[in-house]
Amino acid sequence: MTIEAWDQFRNHASSRSTTFATSSTPLAREIPLAAPLDARKRKSPSERREQIISAATRVIGQKGFWGMALQDVADEVGITEAGLYHYIRSKGDLLTMVLESAYDTREADEFIDASSSRQLPNGQHLYFFPRYCLNIVAYNVGRIEMVKLFATLNGEALAPQHPAHDYFVGRQRRLWNHVRTMQWSLPTEYDVPRFQALYTLAMSAMDGLQYQWLADDAADMLTEWLAFSDELFPEQVWKGFRDPTEATQGT
Repeated sequence: MTIEAWDQFRNHASSRSTTFATSSTPLAREIPLAAPLDARKRKSPSERREQIISAATRVIGQKGFWGMALQDVADEVGITEAGLYHYIRSKGDLLTMVLESAYDTREADEFIDASSSRQLPNGQHLYFFPRYCLNIVAYNVGRIEMVKLFATLNGEALAPQHPAHDYFVGRQRRLWNHVRTMQWSLPTEYDVPRFQALYTLAMSAMDGLQYQWLADDAADMLTEWLAFSDELFPEQVWKGFRDPTEATQGT
C-alpha cells in the first residue's frame, strides 16, 4: 500500500523485522520490569494510587485476575498488604481501578484521533478508517504491558462469574456506539451496516494479531498490520479514503 504518510511506520517496521513469519521456537514477549522503587521518598496519595494501578497491571498481565494475590501487588509497590487497603476496598475494587485507568484512556484516544482526521471548513473532523486502525496498532506497540493486561483479562472474562465479564461484553458495543457517531470518509459502497461489519472484522483481526505478537517475540505487529491493511483496504477501492493526506481539499 503506497501512502507517503505511512512511510514512517514502514521504515520503523522494516528496521525491526523484514518478514511476517513467526519463529520456529517462539518465546512469549517479555513485559519490561518496573523501575526500582525508591523507598526513601514518601509518595502522595495520588502517586501511590498510580503506583498501585501500575503494579496491578503488571501482575494481572502475568498471572490473570484469578492468579493475582494482593500480596503480589503490595510486594511490587514496596508496602504491606494491609497498606494497600488505605487505597482499595477489595481485589475487585483494584480490578475496576485498573480497567478504568489503564487501557481505554484519553491519551490513547488523542493519539489515535490526531493524525487520522482532517478538519473541515465547518470545524468538524472527517476521519479516515485505515489510518485510524493503523494508529491503534502503532499506539499499542508502545504499551506491551497494557496489551498483555487486556489480552489476559479478555480471555478470563469469558466466564460469567468473572468480575470483568460485563465490562468486556459491553466494551465492543460501547466502542461501536462511539465510532458510529464519528464522521467518516468512506467509499460510496460502505453504508452503515457494511461499515459496522468492516469495523468488527478489523478489530477482530487486530485482537488476533495482538495475541500472536504477545505469544511470539519474533512477531512484528506493526509490519503485519501493514500487510493486513492491503487486504482490508485494497487500493482500488480505498484510494483517497485511507489517510487525511490523500483527501481532496474541501471534501
